[in-house]
Amino acid sequence: MRISVELGFSFKKDLSEGYRELELPEGADVETAVRALASQHPAARSRLLDDAGRVRSHVAALINGGNVAWKDGLRTALHDGDRLTLLPPVGGG
Repeated sequence: MRISVELGFSFKKDLSEGYRELELPEGADVETAVRALASQHPAARSRLLDDAGRVRSHVAALINGGNVAWKDGLRTALHDGDRLTLLPPVGGG
């Protein structure tokens, strides 16, 4: 299956132009997609995954605009044509 990927501004600097689409196996979930993105773009690995290879807790993920935290978290299933948005932590005041 093929999904589209959107990234929050600060993540974009670590990825080449080819990040906008991911080809994933049927039944893949958000965690699988993030790992695939980190594998294909090693410069972004440390921003997406911790030293143990887990998705960093501060990375927010949306599927088609809906926050996966309200679904099955990183285990939320993806479907062909979905749009995965990854957002860096937001701070400030």
